[in-house]
Amino acid sequence: KINNKYKVNIINNMLFNNISYIAIFFEDKDTLSKIKSLEREPLSITNDILHCTLKYHPKENELFPEIIGKEFTIKLTGYASNGKNSGFEIELPTELEKYYINYDEVTNKLKTPHITTSLSEGAKAKDTKDLKFIPLPKTEIITGKVGYWIKENNKEYISYEK
Repeated sequence: KINNKYKVNIINNMLFNNISYIAIFFEDKDTLSKIKSLEREPLSITNDILHCTLKYHPKENELFPEIIGKEFTIKLTGYASNGKNSGFEIELPTELEKYYINYDEVTNKLKTPHITTSLSEGAKAKDTKDLKFIPLPKTEIITGKVGYWIKENNKEYISYEK
């Protein structure tokens, strides 16, 4: 017989192992419309889950339950497209900066906070960080919510559950 505390730990470990990344997700209709309207050179493959990754493959101490499900105001500051990747540079609010621990696996440098909006065939979303972003004529304000991208049982989805 398994006690309840042990069952909870098993469930929590299963969920933890299914967290692909923590991100600010942009799902609000007005925000999505604004982002799409500002994309100057959309490419053939549209990114339907617009987000800025805070941490890819987080460790147990990087799950940040204190910000999961919270909404934040984000600034769109730049745009770029190189024919492979199209996206926006963003500015995180001060309160989120300490949670942005998205380091490049090769250079070990902090990646430029960004949103990948579209790609060409064969391109990788992670390469949007390398675009040479050009400042937007005017800084645009959008709203996003922090959550987990979950992969389990052949399903992928956003969770705002702590």
